[in-house]
Amino acid sequence: MTKLSLFLIGFVMSTNVLAKEVPRNFIYHKDTLVKVMQTTWNDISIPSVIPGLIEQETCISLTHSKCWSRFAKLETSREYGFGLGQLTVTRRFNAFEEVRALDSRLRDWKWDDRFNAKNQMIAVVVMLRRNFRIFRSAEKEFDQYAFALASYNGGIGGIKSDQRICRNTRGCNPNLWFGHVEHTSLKRRTVVAGYGQSFFVINRKYPVNVLNVRRFKYKPYIDHHFKAVR
Repeated sequence: MTKLSLFLIGFVMSTNVLAKEVPRNFIYHKDTLVKVMQTTWNDISIPSVIPGLIEQETCISLTHSKCWSRFAKLETSREYGFGLGQLTVTRRFNAFEEVRALDSRLRDWKWDDRFNAKNQMIAVVVMLRRNFRIFRSAEKEFDQYAFALASYNGGIGGIKSDQRICRNTRGCNPNLWFGHVEHTSLKRRTVVAGYGQSFFVINRKYPVNVLNVRRFKYKPYIDHHFKAVR
């Protein structure tokens, strides 16, 4: 057997091992996601945060039928969420209409076409990029991503309110998430029917799960496409 044959066998085997560590639907969407990220947020320094967010939003488990599915839905009496980024519609706000105004590519996105995977990916990247820029006062970049993720889940206004509480709390730095703003909030702390946890716990677990748990499995597929990786 030639050296080239051995190399090719090794490459295929290593690729198959990697593929087993990520959801199958991610492999299907990967190339489109990379292109969307490159044309939307090419200087992102932690690119694996985007697939980590999508996993957080859609994956009950890595083999669940909703995991990385553009058809994933959450329907409760309180909200309707759909797609890879679980864009949420409630009586109080409509994330679908909001994101359509944030990027010209989404201006003509129709509700009947809401399960369009590429548009869902654009929406995720556009919204997280916007949040990241809003919280540019964060003293550490990692905390800036945490602010962006927490506000993706719980709303920008809610996180700004949490910062104000922190600002008026002794020893709390409103420009740091971990160890500071993550502990100050008016979010409901009792378990909510249909969710199994309080809104406070759900929101505070969100950036931790994405940044410290979920994103790492995607780094071998995503990071080398971006020059600004830290």
